[in-house]
Amino acid sequence: MLYLMSSKKISRVKKEEIESNLILFGLTLVLIMAVITFWHIGYKRNKFQDSRVYQKTDTSLLKNADLNQDGKIDEKDAKLIKEAFFKSDSESLKADLNQDGKIDAKDYSLFNKIVNLNNLKEKETNAAN
Repeated sequence: MLYLMSSKKISRVKKEEIESNLILFGLTLVLIMAVITFWHIGYKRNKFQDSRVYQKTDTSLLKNADLNQDGKIDEKDAKLIKEAFFKSDSESLKADLNQDGKIDAKDYSLFNKIVNLNNLKEKETNAAN
């Protein structure tokens, strides 16, 4: 009988352990789902903001990003903005996209954003045709 009692205690302990493990598993699953949800919401918000920036982007900004004035924004323009980094001569200042008097990472970041928006515009134009 003593043996039976100890086995009941063991099974009760095992049952409690299994229940606590299931609770931990459930909480972990909820946490993972929450992280994924918040990440997805943030991703969608950024995509929405980019599309709003794209809609508000005027042609002068796109024209300024075309540094070599060949009618398209491409790797040649990217090369020119890289060469103009931290220079202050009049030719290099054409790459000053944010008009703060210097060519730095902010201009390069703006150039990348313009390239992405320009690519988005081209994709929409191709999809409409």
